[in-house]
Amino acid sequence: MRYQYGSDGGSVVTDADGDIQTGRSGTVWTAKAGGSQITDILTLAGTPTGGNVVTDSLGRLAFQGPDGVTATMWWDSGGGTRWAVLPTETDRIARLQVETYGVLASTVGEPGGVAELDGGGEVPASQLPDLSASYVAYPAGGQAGDTLIRGSGSSVSWGRLTAGTIAPWDALEDLTGPRWIAHRGGAMLAPENTREAFRMSSELNADAIELDVYKVADGGLFVMHDTTVDRTSNISGTTANLTTPAALRGRIDAGAWFANTWPSDLRIPLFADALADVGNTIPIIVHCNNSGSGAAAVAEILRQELEQSVCIMAWTEAELTAARTAGIPTVLLDADGVLSGQTYAGLLAAGTAYLGVDSSQASNATIQAAATAGLRVMVYTVNRRTTYAALPTDGSVWAVISDDPWYVRGTSALRSSDIFGAGTHYHGMAAIPDLADYRGFFTLGSPNWWGLDASGTVIPEINTNSGFGGLLHGYLGPLASAFTLDFDYVIDVSDYATASLHVTLGTGDLPFDDQAGGAANPNGYNILVRTNGTIDVYRVTSGTPTNIGTVATAAITPGTTQHLRVQVTATQIIVTRTNIGGTNSVTVTNNTYRGGMYPSLGVRDTKTRWANIAVT
Repeated sequence: MRYQYGSDGGSVVTDADGDIQTGRSGTVWTAKAGGSQITDILTLAGTPTGGNVVTDSLGRLAFQGPDGVTATMWWDSGGGTRWAVLPTETDRIARLQVETYGVLASTVGEPGGVAELDGGGEVPASQLPDLSASYVAYPAGGQAGDTLIRGSGSSVSWGRLTAGTIAPWDALEDLTGPRWIAHRGGAMLAPENTREAFRMSSELNADAIELDVYKVADGGLFVMHDTTVDRTSNISGTTANLTTPAALRGRIDAGAWFANTWPSDLRIPLFADALADVGNTIPIIVHCNNSGSGAAAVAEILRQELEQSVCIMAWTEAELTAARTAGIPTVLLDADGVLSGQTYAGLLAAGTAYLGVDSSQASNATIQAAATAGLRVMVYTVNRRTTYAALPTDGSVWAVISDDPWYVRGTSALRSSDIFGAGTHYHGMAAIPDLADYRGFFTLGSPNWWGLDASGTVIPEINTNSGFGGLLHGYLGPLASAFTLDFDYVIDVSDYATASLHVTLGTGDLPFDDQAGGAANPNGYNILVRTNGTIDVYRVTSGTPTNIGTVATAAITPGTTQHLRVQVTATQIIVTRTNIGGTNSVTVTNNTYRGGMYPSLGVRDTKTRWANIAVT
């Protein structure tokens, strides 16, 4: 049979600004890059297309693939990016059940499909489609709500997944790699390890989520990462020494450490709550953080009958034993991937098929060697596109674990303006390492502001870096070779006359740290606007800043709204304070770096906020 591709509305083509593209023509290929063109393509009505597929009035791709093919296909409109198009029915064979029959949703109302029920409200046998390839007899002892699900390969079984949910763990295996896993539920977009984060990741269609569990003193399981609960909650103490009632009374301190606009009344989830919330909607990697947590997690997974939807992760093989016994997939964490006291073959023989390695410690050669040995390698925690681009591209990376997989993967739409009105961090808003969890504050109103505070002793994390803070605004990049960046800003507090705000244009999206980055800083340009009105432009090469332009303009009065325009042409960089008269601009002739740059906004010893950011 032929499977429908894209017809569930999931494959909507947009341009770089996120605008839907209707009536756009393209061809279909077997791979994201290279591969061969597929010409045996039909419309949904069964008409041959010759391999050409055109987006419909809603920008959607919809067609029938070659007979019996369920692999991901790639649509190419000649713009340099291919769109993955998935078969609608691969992971959910039965959407409609009448007693013992599963009926393909695609056949309802179609020729040869289900037309009507008989007088008893049942589907007449004569009207049932041929399900010989997918029909499995209803099991004895089955329960209402059971449905047919497709696992790896062509295996079909009955399970407790409901219509519309993501298939269990072995279906994740069938995806085209690398798979994208939301670390701690997507920790850059929602407070980590919260039910809100897990729901968000499911809603945004992450391939899977990773969460952390800790076994506490009374045997219960917290969803918590750290050895203490101080950083991410309003209670204090060693995590393992707390109790289940302590979790129920505890609150995730979202307002203080994640974003000031988030509420501070989010509960610390119990593991059972997290499974009940999203266990039937998305595959879950359960990171077991302390002794006994692996067995306890497996017991709860079995109780909720979710063993086909999870994977157990730990730093020691002892915490994987219970999962291995239960037939649940397991992943061993080993930062550099070399293993100590174990071999790749030994790990596979013990029943663990997955290896988790640190992107900053494991070499590409090690990743490739582990994959060649038969392990499925997960790489963590990849939060920058530049980091991801440096990983092997030969298929040896089975999955990428990221706090913001949508940004790193490139599926979050490129924007030309800020989205501060949402009152929370957006895709690609990543801080320098020294800032730890601090990524600024929001002030909602007219306009909506986002800001950074490095003045005085307000933010302890910044004080360790001598009053510098910076944040990538990756949703605006990569920037074109020529562009104009506009924004309003207010310097609310300045510690001294030459304290400043920064506009950094870095090649790639690596973090820029004016104080401690050194040679690790990306090449590009760093523009300083000082409280005394001086504007300095620096070219940064291999970590060394060189002043290539300066101008003295009128001093900035704290608390007043200002406007800055940065124009980058083929040969020049022009920085202008457009809201003042007199000397207000500096022009630098330099074309060392162009194209592929990402903007970061920062402060040194000022409290500064930004609004109305626009790239044209």
